[in-house]
Amino acid sequence: MNTQANEHSAPRARHRRRQAQSVGAGSWWARVIAPPRGTAHRRAIAALETIVATVFAVALCWAFDHDDPLLIKTGFGWIWIVPLMIALRYGTIAGVFSGLILLASWYALYPEYGTASAPASFAHALVAPPTMRRFPVSFFLGGFVITMLCGQFGDIWITRLRQGRIANDYLAERLSILTRNQFMLRISHERLEQDLLARPATLRDSLARLRTLILDQEPTDAQHGIVDLRGAQPFLEAAAQACQLESASVHAWRGGKPAATVAASIGAPAAFEPDDPLVREALDTRTLVHVESKTNLDASISRYVAVVPLIDVRNNPVGVLAVERMPFLALTRDNLQFLLVLCNFYADGVQHAVVTRETLAAFPACPHTFALDYARLVHLKRDTQVQSSIVALVFHNDEHGTTLFQHVLRTRRALDVQWPLRDEHRLVVLTLMPLSGDSAVDGYLLRIEENLHAQYGVDFEAARVAVHSMAVPADEPIAELRRLLERCDVRF
Repeated sequence: MNTQANEHSAPRARHRRRQAQSVGAGSWWARVIAPPRGTAHRRAIAALETIVATVFAVALCWAFDHDDPLLIKTGFGWIWIVPLMIALRYGTIAGVFSGLILLASWYALYPEYGTASAPASFAHALVAPPTMRRFPVSFFLGGFVITMLCGQFGDIWITRLRQGRIANDYLAERLSILTRNQFMLRISHERLEQDLLARPATLRDSLARLRTLILDQEPTDAQHGIVDLRGAQPFLEAAAQACQLESASVHAWRGGKPAATVAASIGAPAAFEPDDPLVREALDTRTLVHVESKTNLDASISRYVAVVPLIDVRNNPVGVLAVERMPFLALTRDNLQFLLVLCNFYADGVQHAVVTRETLAAFPACPHTFALDYARLVHLKRDTQVQSSIVALVFHNDEHGTTLFQHVLRTRRALDVQWPLRDEHRLVVLTLMPLSGDSAVDGYLLRIEENLHAQYGVDFEAARVAVHSMAVPADEPIAELRRLLERCDVRF
């Protein structure tokens, strides 16, 4: 019961505090002189206070002077101070009501004027002959006039104060909402800062780091031999930093199944269990599987949180990444998608000679790094639908075109891979842009054109530069790349 009473009294207490801090209520004296109005309860209190204050003032004056209780003969209407204060405090109606009480008091306390010579009303008093005009017309007329003037002033400022109080209450409520929103924003910023401290690497940074793990030795085909997972430890460290892995291990492919020996580990994981239900499901589906994705198995059966098979672009297994521990808040769809992209990228790097074989056979002049990244991005598009693009800039093979061609080669971004082509008539720069859609291509072309204009005073049109682009496809990558080169009208 006390809890419910506190819950109900808390809003009223907040409202009283806002009223105390609102316009016209800056001190205790202001609250006494001009209390807030509006409710029926307060109107009843105002009526009672008007009656009590006026009667008390008349009684007090009667106590001092029984013959002149309204102090009419003093030369100044002191008794009208009470209706004046009532009018300032509660408005014109309350002030006039207090004046009417004084008028009734005159009829009650001055019986000697209640004869035939006494007028029945103000109108009779105004039109009565001078000999009969014994009613104090100036006393009551002046009192009512000054009371109504002060009441009009009180009504105006009471209305203004009410409007100001309403506006102040609204602003106080808005300030409370903004304060709560600011608090939630600060909490979210702290959470984001913690996430960034724990996971400072972006997808671009991680892919750029994994690109350095390309092996020099050509590996054996994973379907018929043993895969040598060179660079597995740096890969696992990069994945642990990017995806917040606490305990995980990488196992190479041996004789059609993952080996029990550890190729790389972090966080001291336990011995690998090839027959774990999560491992079997990952190898059967050949995709990332985590504890929430199992449909027929209890999560308590598996020891692992997530298992990712390392599959290259030709859908051949390279190894398995088994994650034993990771933060609960890191077990999200985006984070697991991030981990899958890194695993596919690394698997393609391990099998670099295999995955680039078709591209290099179709385009012998293609650089190995371009062919490898092209195969990786095709794999990325096929499995995760992450878009990448290729931009081709075609220059004339003359002195001016060669200068612009060399300048574009020097302005390559860190993650991009370029393939320069030459023939007798044209110079072509193919720029492979990972993780870049149409808007990124437009930004890249705008940057190159502005750079050319700043350096040489020409744009693409003035320099007769042809622009072609294509999205990295998920299917038939060789045919799509061939069509792009045909549009560039260059021999390869």
